[in-house]
Order: sequence, then structure tokens, then C-alpha cells
Amino acid sequence: MAEVVWSKKANRKRIDFLTYGEKEFGRKAAAKMNERIESYVQALAGNPYMGVVEPLLQGRKQTYRSLVVHKLVKLIYSVNEAAGRIHIADLWDTRRESRAQADNTK
Repeated sequence: MAEVVWSKKANRKRIDFLTYGEKEFGRKAAAKMNERIESYVQALAGNPYMGVVEPLLQGRKQTYRSLVVHKLVKLIYSVNEAAGRIHIADLWDTRRESRAQADNTK
């Protein structure tokens, strides 16, 4: 099972999504969103290649994969097999232009 590591940026965005969810839909909905994100992260730890290669991030030195973990959230990650680690690089808001978000993913 691979270790999952969140980047500061991705973790900040996760908190922002959950704060927004709580404000707009209530605490219960935000908790459900967080549970859903966590369930995907746990599944990733056991199956790092379950996400598809993210087309907007092709051609970079790392291969980025993506999973839609909630109707509003796409998780962007890379796999380092040698280190046994999955790096969650970013979370994208599916309501926004993907190209602009791709330009900001490192």
C-alpha cells in the first residue's frame, strides 16, 4: 500500500472546498464530501493507477493522473513507484475552466 502525501496547495484547496460546502449546503454535506474524498484517497493507496492520465497535464516531466471524487472536485495526483508514494498535487473545481487550472498545477 502506497503512502499518500498531500501538497500544501491541494490541502488548502480541500479546506476551501469543505468550507464552501459547509457554508452553502451545511455541515452534514461538508462532512459527506470529506468522507467521499477520503474514501478515494484510501482507494488510491491500494490502487495508484485507478485514475486516468490527465490530458491537460501531458508532456510534463511527471505523469499526472486524475479522479473525479465529487461532482465539484477533481483530484490531481502523481505516482512515485520507487518511493511507494502518491503525491496529491492539486484539486480542481469542475465548474471552472480546466485549462486555467492546469496551468497552475505544479
